[in-house]
Amino acid sequence: MASGVKVGDDVKEMFEKMKLDTQSDERIRVMALEIEDRLIRVTDVIRQKDIIEQNTDAFEIFKKIMLNKCCCYMVYDCHYEKCEQGGQEDLVFSMWTPDSATVKAKMHYASSKNALKNVLKGVKHVLQLNSREDIESIHDFATKLGGRVLSIEGKCCGQT
Repeated sequence: MASGVKVGDDVKEMFEKMKLDTQSDERIRVMALEIEDRLIRVTDVIRQKDIIEQNTDAFEIFKKIMLNKCCCYMVYDCHYEKCEQGGQEDLVFSMWTPDSATVKAKMHYASSKNALKNVLKGVKHVLQLNSREDIESIHDFATKLGGRVLSIEGKCCGQT
């Protein structure tokens, strides 16, 4: 089911920047997207330098932004370590449709997801998140990445 929602040029531009810049303090680590006027647009961008200035990590910012939205999409440049593969940096695309959102909003985001996924070439993980429990625990989030994740953003996940 297509919603007729289009993906904004700003989304395409920011996503390309996110994929290409993997080293500088200007690199994009978290990008929030929302549907506004039948267009998916970037509403929040967090760069590596912002994370350093806030003395936190990208996972905490990812959670904070997501939990403060009714529904949204997020792209997160996740740095994690797996038992069998060592350190990894992958792009994680998630759709946040909390239980508290209206059925109409949930359906609108769900029916627009494929248009966005078609633009986000190079995303490693696609997650559907519906409750605080899906992301509040670093262990639960690590489970969604699959395999035995030891740490996310340098924080132990408690998996072995």
